Amino acid sequence: MNSSLLRFFILVLTILFFSHLISLSPSFDAFNQEWIDNHTRDNGVTGIAKFLAVSVFLLTIGLPRQLVAFMGGYAFGFAEGVIYSTLAATLSCATVMAVSRYFARPIIIQHFEMRVRKLDHFLLRSPFLKSVIIRLLPVGNNLLTNIFAGVSKIPRRSFIFGSTIGYIPQMAVFALMGKGVLVNSELKIIISALLFGISSLLSAYLFKVYHRQHNDDKTLRSLTKSSKCSNESDEPSHYT
Repeated sequence: MNSSLLRFFILVLTILFFSHLISLSPSFDAFNQEWIDNHTRDNGVTGIAKFLAVSVFLLTIGLPRQLVAFMGGYAFGFAEGVIYSTLAATLSCATVMAVSRYFARPIIIQHFEMRVRKLDHFLLRSPFLKSVIIRLLPVGNNLLTNIFAGVSKIPRRSFIFGSTIGYIPQMAVFALMGKGVLVNSELKIIISALLFGISSLLSAYLFKVYHRQHNDDKTLRSLTKSSKCSNESDEPSHYT
C-alpha cells in the first residue's frame, strides 16, 4: 500500500471516528453547568473520564479552552479543575498537531511553500519559549494555533510542553472563576480577573524580552559580518 492510499484510508477512519464522537458528545451550547451537574460532579472516576473525553473532543473542534477551565473549576474545584482542564487542552493540542502534520502539511506545502518556510523560520527559533508566549497571550484561536504548529516543522515535544506551561495561568484564572460561581464568591471572581490581567502582562513582558534579544542577536550578527568584511579588506594583496 503506497503512502497516498494509506493517508486516504487513515483520513476516512478519522472522519468516521469524529463523526461518531459528534453523535455522542454534547454540542458547544449543551456543554454547560447543567451537563456538568448531570454527568460530572460527584460521579467519581467516571465523571472525570467523561469530562476529559468531552473536553478533549470539543477543544479539538474549536471550543475555547477558557470555557473548559471554567467548567473544570465549577465541577471539581480550583486545583483539580486546573489539572483536568490543562490535561484536556494538552491532549487536544497533541491530537490536532499530529493530524495536521500528517494530513495537512503535505498538501499545504505544495501550494504555499514559501509561507510555510517563513512559518518554520519563525517557530524553529526558541520553539519552547515561543510556545509558552503564544499560549500566555489572551488573544488568538487555540485550534488554529495547533493547526499552524502541525503544518510547521516545530518540534512536537517543544510545542506540546511549552503549550502546557503556557496554558496554566489562564486555566487557573478561569477555574478559579468557575469555583467562584459555584460558591457564590465574588472575591474569587475578582481575584481571577486580577490574575487574568497579570497573566496578560506577563505574556507581554516575555514577548518584549524575546523581541529585544532577537534584535540584539541580529545586531551582533550584522556587526560580526561587518567586522569580518573589514578584516578581509585590510589584508595585503598577494597579487602583483
